[in-house]
Amino acid sequence: MIIARPVLPGEPDLLPGFEGATLKLIGANGGEVARYSAPSSGWTHDALEALEHEFTLYQWDAYLGDQWIGSSEV
Repeated sequence: MIIARPVLPGEPDLLPGFEGATLKLIGANGGEVARYSAPSSGWTHDALEALEHEFTLYQWDAYLGDQWIGSSEV
């Protein structure tokens, strides 16, 4: 699950400023296993969540550029 969308009051929104960045999935071994260019209109929470079904790895961390936005273990 990507957790860029704030759910609870006071949680930071991890997306602003990174809407045009490349989405990278980093596997448990630290290597990049997938890369997605930003849509022409930029990433939104809905666009990121729509990709989740494609993430078939057991463990991964998701980054927009250098900004961590979520993990399979959250």
